[in-house]
Amino acid sequence: MLSWLPICNSWIVLVGLVSIFLWSLWGVLLFFSIAVVSTGFLLREVLFPSLARYPKAFWLFILSEAAVFGSLFAAITWIDEGMEGPLSDSLELPFLGCFLLLTSSLTATIYHHSFGLPSSIWFLAISAFLGLCFVCLQLWEFFDCECDVLYCAYLGAAFCIVGLHFTHVFAGVVVMVVLLVWGANKSHFYASVIVWYWHFVDYVWLWVYLIIYYV
Repeated sequence: MLSWLPICNSWIVLVGLVSIFLWSLWGVLLFFSIAVVSTGFLLREVLFPSLARYPKAFWLFILSEAAVFGSLFAAITWIDEGMEGPLSDSLELPFLGCFLLLTSSLTATIYHHSFGLPSSIWFLAISAFLGLCFVCLQLWEFFDCECDVLYCAYLGAAFCIVGLHFTHVFAGVVVMVVLLVWGANKSHFYASVIVWYWHFVDYVWLWVYLIIYYV
């Protein structure tokens, strides 16, 4: 039997997004209330697993995320407003971000292949630390940027892509920290899922770097 949480959570996210765009306070409160309850059920399923885990289901999630980013990349390549330049210089903060994420991808791979060994937890911790450094780097870039999302359509799309990737990195760091606290060597399924997810986030960043910062 599969979990009912993914379907429920998708509707919760839909209610939250619509409520935010419509400035509906009751909708936002409903979103946070149900989200808290849903998080409780999610933690129960993670800590006390009673359902079968299917890796193929996670790959479907990755495919849907790839479709979202692909749509945004296609949209931004069609926008031509005579932009003066990218959000940041390609050889400064974004290039450092490439180094951080690629290094964290390497340490995550080592953690995955050394799963079960006492030393594997350190590689997961290094991956989480490098991911946190990337999050701080992105916040610094947003703070230092001289333009905003309302400047033009191109920058709006660029901020949307970079911001969406930022949320994915932040979510990955949170999951890795939870896995460290819960036990990095307790479940090979969760270890595989977070490593696959982290590789996906790293690959997406390379496309973000090429399309938004470098080209």
